[in-house]
Amino acid sequence: MDGLDLLKQHWQKNNDFPKVDKEAIRGMLYKSSSSLVKWIFIISLIELSLGIIFNVWYFFSGIKVEYSEESLWLDYLDNTATVIGYFITFYFIYAFFKAYMKIRNTKNTKDLLNDVLTARKRVSQYISFNIYLIIFSIGLGFLSFILENHVFEKGTGEIILYLTLMIIVGGLMGWLFISILKLYFRVLYVRLVKKLEKNYDELIIMENEDDIPPSR
Repeated sequence: MDGLDLLKQHWQKNNDFPKVDKEAIRGMLYKSSSSLVKWIFIISLIELSLGIIFNVWYFFSGIKVEYSEESLWLDYLDNTATVIGYFITFYFIYAFFKAYMKIRNTKNTKDLLNDVLTARKRVSQYISFNIYLIIFSIGLGFLSFILENHVFEKGTGEIILYLTLMIIVGGLMGWLFISILKLYFRVLYVRLVKKLEKNYDELIIMENEDDIPPSR
């Protein structure tokens, strides 16, 4: 149990605990929320850096897929999706950094609550974006396989066999990648967001208590 939990526990047990300690808890919740959003920002920045490193390595490794003239548009689509993906990732990183700076500098509980809600919403959108990007990449890969191997120029039986195998393999690969991605997000982002939500709930309780007029 960290210092914040110990202080909250002591404060909740003793109604006569000095108000200064309640304000100390509020300040620690502010600091904790700022730290959580900072880690979300750092992790997303590391992910972006690793993605850039991988793409640079892939570009210079000489193993890049060579598209035929008939499916050259897939290469353009792949490159366009990559560029758009980077722009969107940059947007989320900027949003996380902006949320971190706002939470770090805010002195108003209501403003902090709005900032926490915004940060939580951005994290949810970022997770969804990455999952959709994986699904799109898998679909693009299988479409490339179909075109490069001229599947639709084969006999009806072969077409059915190819498509059946691709649906099964594609479904299994998609399920595996998405499961791994969800596990990754659950271990990192979801844990941070849950702690952020806990801070949010604590601040809501404090705000409600502050709004209750003292009994006479």
